[in-house]
Amino acid sequence: MAVPENLKNIVEAALLAAGGPLSLDTLQSLFGENEQPEKKALREILEELAGDYERRGIEIREVASGWRIQVVEDVSPWVSRL
Repeated sequence: MAVPENLKNIVEAALLAAGGPLSLDTLQSLFGENEQPEKKALREILEELAGDYERRGIEIREVASGWRIQVVEDVSPWVSRL
């Protein structure tokens, strides 16, 4: 199985484009049969991305229905005015 080299970028872009939480199953469904990453690999990528976003205005967070990109609480009063 040949997982795409740019898996991290694909997952990050999918979370941004989705506008809502994505489950691991949904993330897996983005890939063809021969390139589909295992859930463990996706979870590792998501945790790595979450670390990349530390101390920024947005974060990657796991919620009940999956993973999403969201505004951090510290800046939400300003962003909520949009």
